[in-house]
Amino acid sequence: MLNATLAADHIAKRDAATAKLTALQAKYGSNLPAGAKDAEARLLSEIAEHDAAVRGLVGSAVETERDSADFNNLVSLGARQRPDGVQRRALEGVRVLGMPLVRADGFVFAERSADALDALDTGNWNAVPVMLAAAPNGSQLLGRVQTFTHNSTRGYVPIVPQLTAAVAGRNEPMGPGDLENGEIGIFETVKVAAYVKTARDEIQDYPQLEASIDAALLSALGAGVDDLIISGGTDGDVTVNGLMDVGISTTGAVDVASVLGAVARVKTARVLPDTILMHPDTEAAFLGAIDGALLAKLPEIVAIPSVPADTAIVASLASVAVGMRENLGVASATDHPDLFKLDQVGFAGRARVSDVVVANAAHVQIVKPAA
Repeated sequence: MLNATLAADHIAKRDAATAKLTALQAKYGSNLPAGAKDAEARLLSEIAEHDAAVRGLVGSAVETERDSADFNNLVSLGARQRPDGVQRRALEGVRVLGMPLVRADGFVFAERSADALDALDTGNWNAVPVMLAAAPNGSQLLGRVQTFTHNSTRGYVPIVPQLTAAVAGRNEPMGPGDLENGEIGIFETVKVAAYVKTARDEIQDYPQLEASIDAALLSALGAGVDDLIISGGTDGDVTVNGLMDVGISTTGAVDVASVLGAVARVKTARVLPDTILMHPDTEAAFLGAIDGALLAKLPEIVAIPSVPADTAIVASLASVAVGMRENLGVASATDHPDLFKLDQVGFAGRARVSDVVVANAAHVQIVKPAA
């Protein structure tokens, strides 16, 4: 039942604050002095608080009425227990990826570090590669390549020096030309982001919705990172390379001979290929044409939509490295005009990814159709 007295009190106070705001804006127009700007901000905050209070009272009354009707209906049908009920809570109690929701009119990202999480959630902190690889329908590649995490806007990846061993002369001195460099590759990163929105009432009433939103964000980010690892990408300023950019390409159809040839070329580069990447349609055609006994002799085939059609990537993914920001960026938006008027809130997750690095380009062999 609606508490009419309390609602009327909030409405009266809101109207009084609105009248003061109107008078203030009429007096100064758009060029408010500093003191008037502070007063304007206080009045706007006061109006928003009374609006939220009235909305909460109305929502609670509607919820109570609805719950009562649902319960009476269940009892009439002979039910002895209610189903999982709503768990009304303040908007500030909502979490996305363990981070508290922040009231804002746009998506302002905060870092999901162990220090930033609530005390009860710090045990659930994991670095980005772990989270995206563990997500349902998340990354299929982060668990296969080497990932080096960092806490700056650039990625740092150690590059394995390519050495050749030979018989050394008995008394031959070592010269400067005999030494190869071990290096650290430093790369700019691009951001991969995913956004979702939901009804304000539903996210407040049903904590279970948090878990589904978390899973959706992590899955989307994992798939987006896989797209970058395969094909690279650009944000307009920074461009990162993917496997298609750093590997050695051979023109041909994806058949038994071409795939076996790619496997041989990786082995010739003195590493064992551990993975064959194909688009699911390409995998289906390849498996339909290959002798089943031969499959046991091939590296594991991973079907992933990120790979272009009619293309196979035969690689030692253990030799491939990628740099990633250690923590996810997390954001929420409560008062954006496009969301607020529909009584919705928005959530976002963001990962930073650098170039794909491979010590020897021959460790990644690509079979693809002619351009």
